[in-house]
Amino acid sequence: MRILFVTSAAPARSAFSTSEKRPPLGLGSLMALTRQAGHEVFFIDNYLQCSDFIQQRFLQENRVDCIGIYANTICYRDTLRMFSEIEELREQGAWRGKMLVGGPHTSVALETIPEFVDHVVQGEGEHALMDILQGRETERVIPGRRVDDLDSLPFQPWDVFAALPYDFTCPWIDASHVFTLNTSRGCPFNCAFCSVGSIWGNRYVCQSPERVVSEMQMLMNDYGAQGFYFREDHFTLSLKRTTSFCELLLSKNINTQWACETRVDRMTEELVRLMARAGCKAFYLGVESGSERILALLNKQITLAQIENTIRWCKKYGIKTYCSLIVGVPGETYDDFLQSEALMQRLRPHSYSFNVFVGIPKSPLYLQCLKDKSYEYMDDLGLLYLPGFDIKCGYFYGLDSSVLVDHKFRQRTAFDRQLNARWRRRKIYWTVAGMIPPRLRQALRPLKNRVAKVLGSVSRPGQNNED
Repeated sequence: MRILFVTSAAPARSAFSTSEKRPPLGLGSLMALTRQAGHEVFFIDNYLQCSDFIQQRFLQENRVDCIGIYANTICYRDTLRMFSEIEELREQGAWRGKMLVGGPHTSVALETIPEFVDHVVQGEGEHALMDILQGRETERVIPGRRVDDLDSLPFQPWDVFAALPYDFTCPWIDASHVFTLNTSRGCPFNCAFCSVGSIWGNRYVCQSPERVVSEMQMLMNDYGAQGFYFREDHFTLSLKRTTSFCELLLSKNINTQWACETRVDRMTEELVRLMARAGCKAFYLGVESGSERILALLNKQITLAQIENTIRWCKKYGIKTYCSLIVGVPGETYDDFLQSEALMQRLRPHSYSFNVFVGIPKSPLYLQCLKDKSYEYMDDLGLLYLPGFDIKCGYFYGLDSSVLVDHKFRQRTAFDRQLNARWRRRKIYWTVAGMIPPRLRQALRPLKNRVAKVLGSVSRPGQNNED
């Protein structure tokens, strides 16, 4: 069979960043498996580069038997457009193939998928896709079975991905050919803002250290890889695997740089030291908040002491830390935010940023907001926006909220009013500071700490802290 895999184009405006363009590894796994099974595979990444492949008769001219569309909630408007245009072709008799859809959106918003879509796969798609292509599966909605042995899956279709203009860099690695890898699935935690559990499930499975290193070596030898960025929910969940992985890199004398995403509660000084020796250059840490109360509300299951220790150890052994924080969650106060800000200023990670909360379908906080009606606006994708979203966008992103969402926000909380007052004071400070000659500004620098007591921090929220 001839199978076309496609992604959906990013929306013109979104509350979530859509600027990072990296290979879609979930779809890549399906593509590689399909090729291994003897089928001919085509690939169009509309998220990377928008195309008009339907109107340009790609399906007909390439005699495509089946199209598999990756759907995520942020890009679902374009998914709907493709559904409609492809179904129109079928109604006209211009194309007679099947439509399949998978991806996160199928698990969190099944009811939004049109009935004319032939197969809807929820969760992991490898087993379901093979069953469909081999005629063993005829149901429309198919709960995906977990892949218990990730080592059994083929390498990503790097010959396809390497030929496309993806972002092969990492902000914390000084190299130009950094390849993204995903070596595990599932997360046993249940953070209140996250919907990963409803998509992948809570059972964690991972590739063996030998499998991971094997793909890294192939990428270094065949594609000139100079570094690796492990983009997955929890690279270090298995301490045994992480230790074995590092020791394998060292024993094989593999000299490369890498970064990973992890939690602070799995870190020990011994592990950080080993990871640094094995080439780790950076951690992406989901810190979320400097308020113990908010960490509990988010069900994050980490402590401030764990955050502090991890960043301290990373500085000691030369690993950069990027801290991601959430602001504006239901029930958060201005004082909670000040605690988060104070934590970042005290620990001074390499960089950090605040992300304004938006409710994601099926996450615990989303369901709570629906139940207590604490949101101000729900968009056509089902995303929830809380009162004061516009104030926080202006403060933390420097953007008018209309750039991100089509709604004029009117409701305000005490947090918003305090944040807005602080923002006005800061703008006055920056305006006055800009009028002072550079030499005089240098002489007045010792007064900055006194001013900060009145204004709060006079630096912009979210910044690099070069150590």
